[in-house]
Amino acid sequence: MELTEKPVVSNEGLLELRTDQPIFIGFKADHNLRQRLETLNSSDRKYISDDDSTFLRLCRLGEDLYVGKLIHENLTTDRVEDIRRNIVSIVHRIGTELRVPVHLKILACNAADSTYVPKPE
Repeated sequence: MELTEKPVVSNEGLLELRTDQPIFIGFKADHNLRQRLETLNSSDRKYISDDDSTFLRLCRLGEDLYVGKLIHENLTTDRVEDIRRNIVSIVHRIGTELRVPVHLKILACNAADSTYVPKPE
């Protein structure tokens, strides 16, 4: 009886990588941060944006609110720490007493708006 080996690379079982969906890097907002976000003055509101990836973005996972950055371009591992430091810096600008976890989550996300168009590289 001859055994046929399955080729290492085949289309069977492969996942397709996506470059047309943004990646979210951030953390679940605790009670203190949620309260601070609800009472931001106009000068601090500029740090939260739906349009500009320079600033923080608010996202939902079920009933939980997440705060972080939406990354539209391909992400390399050397950029993750820079992005984490940037998130921490912005959160501390809106409230020096606010806590940010040491480790952030990296999550795939879909745009809630069906007209989302990824930024060209």
